[in-house]
Amino acid sequence: MAETLASDLQRHQSPNEGLAKDLTWLSVIGLGVSSEVGAGVFYLTAQVQGVVPGIGPHVPLVLIVDAILAAVLAVTYWFFSHSIAGAGGEYLFVSRSLGPQVGFVIHVVSWFGATASIGFLAYTAPSFIAQALMLVQKGAGLWMSSTIGTLVTGLFLIWLAWGIHVRGIKHVGTLVKIAMVVIFLAALSVIIIGFTHNGTELAQKLATHDQLSASYLSAHATAHPSWLAFFEALPVLYFAYAGLRSATYAGGETPNAKMVVGRSILIVLALVAVLYVSFALALYHMAPWPVVAGLISTGHKSLANATALAGLFLPNWLAVTLSFGVAFIVFKTMLPGMMGQSRMLLAFAKDGWVPKPLAQLSPRKTPVTALTVGALLSSLILIQTALTGTAFGLASSVLAGAIVHAALGLGLIFMPTLAPALFAANKSWLVHYAGLRILLGSLMVLIGGGLGILVVIPEIKNPWYFNPLFQVLLFAGIGVVLFRHYAKREVPSTSS
Repeated sequence: MAETLASDLQRHQSPNEGLAKDLTWLSVIGLGVSSEVGAGVFYLTAQVQGVVPGIGPHVPLVLIVDAILAAVLAVTYWFFSHSIAGAGGEYLFVSRSLGPQVGFVIHVVSWFGATASIGFLAYTAPSFIAQALMLVQKGAGLWMSSTIGTLVTGLFLIWLAWGIHVRGIKHVGTLVKIAMVVIFLAALSVIIIGFTHNGTELAQKLATHDQLSASYLSAHATAHPSWLAFFEALPVLYFAYAGLRSATYAGGETPNAKMVVGRSILIVLALVAVLYVSFALALYHMAPWPVVAGLISTGHKSLANATALAGLFLPNWLAVTLSFGVAFIVFKTMLPGMMGQSRMLLAFAKDGWVPKPLAQLSPRKTPVTALTVGALLSSLILIQTALTGTAFGLASSVLAGAIVHAALGLGLIFMPTLAPALFAANKSWLVHYAGLRILLGSLMVLIGGGLGILVVIPEIKNPWYFNPLFQVLLFAGIGVVLFRHYAKREVPSTSS
């Protein structure tokens, strides 16, 4: 087994593996930040009052606790990247530490979840663009909000992201660096407005602009703060940090990836945690939580987001600029998502668990076949979502993330036994502290298990075909069938 793992290490880390090594450390950080910070920070930080009634003033505290939990994940990625850094990202981490079948089956589920996420993102993105357009051209905004407008715009965005990837990873790296700047400027504008205005001033704006009374809204806050709601909100906001995985998939296209990827992930988490907590503190300084909860409960959801509330204090041209900035932030999230989706499929093909043509690279050294298959399936998810209102497979992405957490934790614990070559290749200081490594792995298993339970239980009441557990089992079954089929085909060639 040691010889097999050594061969895997050489094959996946060789500079001649075919992908262009065009990503710098800043590009990797940009991928991580772009994947982590989407429009959700501008909307979910307020909308969580409706998703988890009773969370009240605890949103910043939840984000701090979630950042601590995410730090366990970041350190885990950092540790694994010292052993192996390739295009397969966390798939390589799990499959090389726990075995090929376990890693493949788990990440088939993750791949379908990522595909559904891109399709759902393409479905929701037009609404953000439409909101921005409504400020300058109402007719165009209304068309984009329609079903046909959503489909046309969503398909355009998917294939635009595909086209950028096909042109080369260097262009993706450039765009995510630009996106990182846009993210910080947009967030900083809300943070400044939030800390320089208070609830009294917001009440005056709501009364003047929307004829809404702050006392009326506060009286309609649906629930009093509770610590039960605090714990219910932990998994909801934890997945704001889930984009850390995108940086792991940059390993095949980054020079000196073992050093760059792990450090970049730690930097991304630090930047994003400070941004999230500062953003939430500023938002609730400007907009007291009873007002936000009241906006949601009284049917004024369009106002219950940071962009709309901050826009009340901005001149029209700046409010429009902020809205278009947020719309761009939604689109750019597709770029790291599509990168992880395609590189995962590329790694599957290199390992021989899916058809070999999926590993085909274009003259620009991009996995064009894997990109095309992913874009086609994401387009189908977009169409299905537009017709039904729910993206099939999306529920599995959240549960798959929890399963990957647990698998990474087990990999940390059992790597010296199950993957001694992988462990020997690791040059981080953590290899010398077995107790700390086992503790870190145990925490990952507990976090993954806890998140999985919190994800599954609320979904029990939903139709069985939209239940995340059913979807995970379905996609895992597909993974098992594929693995057994291609494993049988590999036996003759291996023995010969």
